[in-house]
Amino acid sequence: MRSPDTLPAAHALQVEAFRRMTPQQRVSVAFEMSAEVRALAESGVRSRHPECSDADVASAMLGILGTKVADEVRSHSTRG
Repeated sequence: MRSPDTLPAAHALQVEAFRRMTPQQRVSVAFEMSAEVRALAESGVRSRHPECSDADVASAMLGILGTKVADEVRSHSTRG
């Protein structure tokens, strides 16, 4: 799916670049992109709420992930 801010020609180049990658390379790129998105989201929380502790930011990040994922993570973190 092409992003609305990406020109069709640029999108075609991106698709072609991904098609030339090995599955391992695509997974690596996906993990890198995911980490960048998490970092941006965390930065946004910190900029909007500078008073938050690291634990508060982590809790906010769980909320961003969605209720189901947040509940699963919280249930695993309280088992230890």
